[in-house]
Amino acid sequence: MSTPNTASARGERYSAVQKVLWSVLIANLLVTVLKIGLGLITGALAVVADGFHSLVDSSSNLIGVAAIRMAQRPADERFPYGYSRYETLGALAIGGLLLVAAWEISSAILGRITTNTPPDINPLTLVLVILTLPVNILVVVLETRAGKRLKSEILLADAKHTRTDLYVTASVVLSLLGVRLGWVWLDALVAGVVVILIVRAAFGILGDTTRWLADANVADSVQVETIALNAPGVRQVHRIRSRGTPDAAFVDLHVKVAPDMSTAQAHAVASEVERRLIAEVPYVSDALVHIEPARSQAYTPWEQIATDLRQIADGMGLGLHDLHIHTNLDGVYTIELHLEMGKEVSLGEAHRLADQFEERVQKSWPKAENVITHLEPVPQVVFLPDEGSNPELETKIREALHSHVKPDDLLSVKTYLLSGHHNAAVKLCLPADLSLAQAHTITEHIETDLLKNVRGLERVTVHVEPEPHNGGP
Repeated sequence: MSTPNTASARGERYSAVQKVLWSVLIANLLVTVLKIGLGLITGALAVVADGFHSLVDSSSNLIGVAAIRMAQRPADERFPYGYSRYETLGALAIGGLLLVAAWEISSAILGRITTNTPPDINPLTLVLVILTLPVNILVVVLETRAGKRLKSEILLADAKHTRTDLYVTASVVLSLLGVRLGWVWLDALVAGVVVILIVRAAFGILGDTTRWLADANVADSVQVETIALNAPGVRQVHRIRSRGTPDAAFVDLHVKVAPDMSTAQAHAVASEVERRLIAEVPYVSDALVHIEPARSQAYTPWEQIATDLRQIADGMGLGLHDLHIHTNLDGVYTIELHLEMGKEVSLGEAHRLADQFEERVQKSWPKAENVITHLEPVPQVVFLPDEGSNPELETKIREALHSHVKPDDLLSVKTYLLSGHHNAAVKLCLPADLSLAQAHTITEHIETDLLKNVRGLERVTVHVEPEPHNGGP
């Protein structure tokens, strides 16, 4: 089950997570103040150390609050990648403060060892420290439940962090009991263990923050590659890079597509890959796909010419269709095609663009002795049919098609009048194992035959589908 991604749902979720974090922060701060206060009053280093360890939990709460607040701020012109790095800088500062706290406690431990002054432990101190245990347990339980209900990684991670405080507090209680039994050295020993835990937590925070600030990879490259390869039209994926934080990653990658793909198609493929990455990877905030043409050794020279011509046209902002290549015994050939450009382009400008196109083609393919371009404006208007179908004309078309396909393979015949001319759209089935070139030859022959034998028919479009497979699933 996915979390709703509407703006209102995200706002409600952020608000709920913030309430939990503020509640946990207040509880952790009360426990922290109680422990540090008791430690300073009694001189019990283990209690002071435990109090500073509890401060780690409070710090993680503050990081969570900051993360949620910053996550709600959209990117702008000054910060085009958003404000998530402020969370990283805050975590970096907290890691530094924890190291300072560890240094202070270590200095106190050395002072205790040199002066040999025992702490003043009374039953009230011991009871108050023990009472903090249920508070930590309650925080862990409630935060874990809220994290699962709201599907919040911040809450779940913070709950795991608070759980470590339980073990530290339990060890402090043992040290206080040891002091009551006369084992004064146990207080300094436990305080030293807690210092190690604080240093470990501090270096964990510093390690994460410096990694994100240095733009280390944050996304799973295998997952990104799998998602991209599943998008239609993608042949290969490489140079996957990511930056940001685990909660807000920016991904860029190179995707190879068929070299004869038009600019519009390639752009659509890139947009689809970007959409899938953002939709399927929760922590990806933005994705950028760079399209490259894939090279195939299986291409015939004619296919390679067609591919190169389309790339030249795309690079000049031109369209291309009805490409024909004629060759002779000498190995030279003539290229004929329709070159599309905007209808607002003047004849002089259109002729200049066509000359440039022809020069580039002949430079790439010296054996192209002649390059003949037919200038054609890109249609800007969609023409609607003038009236409905013509049943009599459709009957004639069906009769003419009987010599080409079986009755069961003829799916539909529709006619319409467009700008005073009769047009037809035919849908039929051909064997699925035919090559695309064979199917194209058959449909061209059908279209030519219909235009020749059905009087009054101006244009025919034949749509082909594979015959259904009846041999099993």
